[in-house]
Amino acid sequence: MRQATVRGLARRAAGLVATNAADHDVLRGWTDAPLRQIPIGSNIDAYEPHHVEIAEVRDGLGLGDGDVLLGYFGFLNETKGADTLLDALARLDGHYHLVFIGGQTGASDPRNNEAFLGGLRGQIERLGLGGRVHWTGFLSPGRVSAHLAAADLMVMPYRDGVSLRRGTLMAVLAHGRPLVTTTPATPTPELRHGENVWLVRPDDATTLAGAITALAADPTRRGQLGRGAREVAGLFDWGRIAGLTADFYAEVVAGGG
Repeated sequence: MRQATVRGLARRAAGLVATNAADHDVLRGWTDAPLRQIPIGSNIDAYEPHHVEIAEVRDGLGLGDGDVLLGYFGFLNETKGADTLLDALARLDGHYHLVFIGGQTGASDPRNNEAFLGGLRGQIERLGLGGRVHWTGFLSPGRVSAHLAAADLMVMPYRDGVSLRRGTLMAVLAHGRPLVTTTPATPTPELRHGENVWLVRPDDATTLAGAITALAADPTRRGQLGRGAREVAGLFDWGRIAGLTADFYAEVVAGGG
């Protein structure tokens, strides 16, 4: 949707909800209507797979006992930093593998997204990563959970910084997975470096590779990040979100009356 259309809708609205601080700030510049920041939650239900399911995923990807599996979850487009992730993987030794979990591109902006995906495939070939990059395609929610659990470390290096607008981010947090991502463009106090996520600069493959190496060698720290992720995910529970949204709408209706 074009920005002018969104601005027009915002100016006519009796009340608005933004999922994140950056969008909240933009909307506040467009309207004086009641405005509330309420996040979204995970785009899949959190499921705890059995250790046999996790082993089956890793075996199916051809991993050995000493291999480290990095996971990326979500559709691919140029804002999400998958090209930086591939550059980082190329800096790591052959024990590191990467799995792209889920579908590759969504319905939004398909031409550009398909072009970006084609560029990624060319990049994989140029870097000689074909044997270490895996694609699952679309999966059932349970299989997504199994792949998230099978990854030693999730890596989602958004070019525009991590944001609470990302349902795939919420899924990773809800599953209690250790995550390396990029510093948010707008302060996001819910996400705390070293406590529930590990933050690096966007577009910096060298620093990203260093963070991956350090965390891969530190299972204690990965466990701490995973527990912190699960704890902060409570803020993004859909029941809580529904209650906040209903309360806000009631305030808007009462104010308009």
